[in-house]
Amino acid sequence: MSYLFILDQVSSLNIKKDTSIQLIKEFIRQKKEIYCCEINDLSIGADSKGMALCGLVNNISTQINLNEKKSILTSNFKKVFVRKDPPFNQAYLNLTFILDHIKTEGVEVINDGASLRNHNEKLSILQFKDIISPTIVSSSEEVLKTFIMKHKKVVLKPVDGMAGNGIFMVTSNDQNMNVILETMTLHNHQLIMAQKFIPDIQYGDKRIILIDGDPLPYVLARIPQNNEIRANLAKGGKGVIRKLSEDDIAIVATIKPYLRKNNFRFVGIDVIGKYLTEINVTSPTGLVEIQAQAKINFSKSIVDALS
Repeated sequence: MSYLFILDQVSSLNIKKDTSIQLIKEFIRQKKEIYCCEINDLSIGADSKGMALCGLVNNISTQINLNEKKSILTSNFKKVFVRKDPPFNQAYLNLTFILDHIKTEGVEVINDGASLRNHNEKLSILQFKDIISPTIVSSSEEVLKTFIMKHKKVVLKPVDGMAGNGIFMVTSNDQNMNVILETMTLHNHQLIMAQKFIPDIQYGDKRIILIDGDPLPYVLARIPQNNEIRANLAKGGKGVIRKLSEDDIAIVATIKPYLRKNNFRFVGIDVIGKYLTEINVTSPTGLVEIQAQAKINFSKSIVDALS
């Protein structure tokens, strides 16, 4: 059985911390063939047959070592795993259209291309108003400024980013408020998200991994360090695992029907205190840290469920 992983450039992946690599290792341990490609390696013909210029994983040492790439019909794969990091730009959008064609060949895509296209990892939380901090999405500097003045302390995020990039915290008396809003909205021409600051960030931004809507028993609490408001591990946050809290379980129960309806099989949600902040479906991470600290091979149960 062969499986295809759509990744960022393999040489750029962190062998020790990358969730995709952890999963690939488990697939290989289970004697399954894994091929890798990038989004620009996918093609679709007039006959609607998909092609992937991809390489078989030969071994994983200090990096993923692939055999020479060759073109393979995507219909030859049992499943295709989309593990391309954001930003969700035009190239990513085009990828989802190709994934639609691959799906018609009877190949399961994880996560589903149409669902990826219709789901913004930031904006998707707005449908769950009872479990999110006060939030607004706008490109209007005036609207955003009014929100900031009302809530006093606010976190501003780009709607298509990841890893804490481009995030600002502003207060109602911040002398840099205008220039921050001008820069982030491109002078009223680009949507951004504003959320009321959640003080519980001091206890960690919790990553919860869900498979078919069900969570792993541990969360990865990413705790900000050195007066940094961003808890992302990529920004120096400290990762500590904890068991799911009652609030975490309630949040999972609230969003599970949405995840199942949209066939989101591998998801990573972010929770601060009792509030849902993001629903990550493109390339959720955190698995390596969770299983290293729990000393449990969750990769096996994930691969068993998804393969």
